[in-house]
Amino acid sequence: MWREILPNAWENILSQIRSFEYSQKNAVLVPAAALGVGGMLVYWLRSGRRMETIDMGDGWWGSGERYFKGKEDASIRPFKIETSDKEIEDLHRRLDQFRFTPHVEGAAFQYGFNSSYLRKVVDYWRNQFDWHKQVEVLNKYPHFHTTIEGIDIHFIHVKPSYVPHGRAVRPLLLVHGWPGSFYEFYKIIPLLTEPAKHGLNEGDVVFEVICPSIPGYGFSEAPHQKEFDSIATARIFHKLMNRLGFKEYYIQGGDWGSRITTNMAQMLPQSVKGLHLNLVFIGRQSLRRLICIMLGAYVPWLVGFTREDARRFYPFMQKNIYDVLQESGYLHIQATKPDTAGCGLNDSPVGLAAYILEKFSTWTDKSFRHRDDGGLESKYSLDELLTNVMIYWVTSSIVSSMRYYKENFSKDPDLTAHDRVGVHVPTGIAAFPQEIVHVPRVWAKDVYKNIISYTYMPRGGHFAAFEEPKLLAQDIMQFVQKVEQL
Repeated sequence: MWREILPNAWENILSQIRSFEYSQKNAVLVPAAALGVGGMLVYWLRSGRRMETIDMGDGWWGSGERYFKGKEDASIRPFKIETSDKEIEDLHRRLDQFRFTPHVEGAAFQYGFNSSYLRKVVDYWRNQFDWHKQVEVLNKYPHFHTTIEGIDIHFIHVKPSYVPHGRAVRPLLLVHGWPGSFYEFYKIIPLLTEPAKHGLNEGDVVFEVICPSIPGYGFSEAPHQKEFDSIATARIFHKLMNRLGFKEYYIQGGDWGSRITTNMAQMLPQSVKGLHLNLVFIGRQSLRRLICIMLGAYVPWLVGFTREDARRFYPFMQKNIYDVLQESGYLHIQATKPDTAGCGLNDSPVGLAAYILEKFSTWTDKSFRHRDDGGLESKYSLDELLTNVMIYWVTSSIVSSMRYYKENFSKDPDLTAHDRVGVHVPTGIAAFPQEIVHVPRVWAKDVYKNIISYTYMPRGGHFAAFEEPKLLAQDIMQFVQKVEQL
């Protein structure tokens, strides 16, 4: 009997021991495995959110098929703006044939460019404006061309003439918008490259400045293919900076320049040391945004608005609906049928000047609508304004510059497609009081996750570098100084 019981008992004991050992292993291994998998999942989710970027991709914007298989010509070629008597004679002939349209009495700039004041502008352009002299002004900074993705990219590259001991030189890319050009930055460049000479001693930073022309604007070749948008521009400008030997750089923009530089920060954040903007695109609406708008008029602090935000933002309908509608008719034309309207502007210098200079009136100060001269000469000289117009005229680039709206809005009607990709690089925002729209810091943070400076500028409008170069230069320098101390 014992011979039968003992072996069975022993087997049961061994079985229980094995079962216990197995359960003990499970007690350790299963939680460990779960913890490991869970940890990997959390890391993947967090790193994915942190590292999400816009795909850089590639492109070809030259005429016809991409014809080479090897590397693109990466040479950087000096370029000089030139003119001729024939070019000026043609301009004068067209100005002499200007057909005057009587303006509506008392309308000022409320119907667009006041034709009586336009007569004065045309007379100055025809009889006093010296294009030869202005070409010399444009050529005072070094110009270059380089071929990227099949088209010639124009840029100016200005290095400081003298760097004080202990000062660091930082590359800064400045990007214009429409209807501006690289010329918008001519007054701010010396402030950034030689700050001490102009009474600016913000920290220990001096800049070397690169100002490209957006493809299709001015002396940059126009894309020959469809769908050239801000993403393609961002990629090309990254390639430009890389070709110039820069691995890290600061970038700044307003208008389309804001969109392009934002995309650059979303595309290659490791290359962008800091992003500075004087216009922020925040288009996506939400229930939270609607509640903020409703409550902000009465208790701005409750929704994160400052008193200055409330002052600039309200009355909401007037400043954010009616004013925007009055100033955005051009946008619908250019986002749908740019070539149709562009044909007339490309053929008539007077039409081109009226179309462009009207923006330099009301986008500089909305109250200028009520002035017969549009307030233009209170902020700019006619030489400055007409030089910008001439850049569009002599290059026949108004049509291709208008197409930029078509290419961007066709794919992204409210310009929010990439808002889901947060901007994590250090960001500075200069909020000018006469900008077309005001975006409070609390809203800007929805996209720009690392705002280290947000400045309510005391004066100025849309063309900040052109209108208030010293204010903008100071804000850029103070921002960079903060980034350098991080």
